Amino acid sequence: MSKPRRPRSLRQLAESKLTRRVPDDLAALTLDEVRQLVHELEVHRVELEIQNEQLRESELSAEQSQERYRQLYDSAPIGYLTLDARGAIVEANLAVSRLLELPRARLIGQKLSSFVAPRHQDRWHLERRALLQGERRSAEIELSLADGSMLQAQLVGSPSEDAPAGTLHLAVMDVTDLRATERALRRAASAAALAEQQERRKLASDLHDDAGQLLSLATLKLRALSSEGAGESDSRMRDLEQILTEARRRISSLSFELSPPLLHDVGLVAAAQWLAEDIERRYGLAVTVAAREELDLDEATSVTLFRALRELLINVAKHAGVKKAHVRIAQEAGMARVAVDDAGIGFSESGPQGFGLLALRERLGQLGGSLDIASVPGGGTKVVASAPAAAAAVDGEGGSAT
Repeated sequence: MSKPRRPRSLRQLAESKLTRRVPDDLAALTLDEVRQLVHELEVHRVELEIQNEQLRESELSAEQSQERYRQLYDSAPIGYLTLDARGAIVEANLAVSRLLELPRARLIGQKLSSFVAPRHQDRWHLERRALLQGERRSAEIELSLADGSMLQAQLVGSPSEDAPAGTLHLAVMDVTDLRATERALRRAASAAALAEQQERRKLASDLHDDAGQLLSLATLKLRALSSEGAGESDSRMRDLEQILTEARRRISSLSFELSPPLLHDVGLVAAAQWLAEDIERRYGLAVTVAAREELDLDEATSVTLFRALRELLINVAKHAGVKKAHVRIAQEAGMARVAVDDAGIGFSESGPQGFGLLALRERLGQLGGSLDIASVPGGGTKVVASAPAAAAAVDGEGGSAT
């Protein structure tokens, strides 16, 4: 009787014993072969344990990665939605839940079209159809909230390549405040253009009524001189000299308002000191100007800050109910700052602001600056107009205007 055929290796023999359990083969093994078999089985067991541990680590890493993704998905400031082929919401993050003012559990399963305002239903239908055809789209859609208010939403979508056909991924951003701000800025720009035109008319009227009438009076007196005697002529000449001097002063004042030569020839501080004198003469508002030295500014910045200062001081003179105001001009951290303080009646910062301040904030913003207002009713007002100084200026020069 022939001996049974052994497997090609001891490991294969061990594996066959674990699965088939053939006692005759085990009985035929020598003691050394049994020891070798036990060793092979022990090695195999250790390898299996190592593989199991690696598998558990991979599963734990996958779970942690999925949890991190879920946390990022839920905490993202932008809303994210996934729609199925019917247009129903199958995934939504917390940002979308906040935007639509509904718990996430109530969003799942609802069609996004049920939130679209009636007048934007056709637009959403066309956008969704384009997305399903493989296009990446961006559109503004009005969404109706549960309380009846409207949300102006920017939807950016794309079809999913690794999901069932018809699946869409959408990013949802609330642009309601942005659009309202844009409308306010457009109104402010229109109001600023109107205010500028009104200011030009006022200056033209001042030239006509003040300097024009004075020059007309001077002309009449010159005509009268030709028919008068020497004694009366001297008196008329003195009157004429006074009239012409006053006309020159008024024309000079109007010229300074339009484009003060001091601003271009010397700088903002010198122009501000002249403006303080002019404001006191015209409105009775005593203005003190505090500044260490002239600032290094380009023409656009100088003109914008000067016009801002003029507008702010006129506002104080007309509305603050005080006889004094204080101006500080300084440069710090690369910004030129003009601060106007008064101890007047103040106003509520949460209330509506005039178009003049909105237009001024827009002009400063175009230069990369800002307009900061601190005021409370009965507690005075402080306004700081800021704009970037010239690149050659040294940061911190001139102290603080805050």
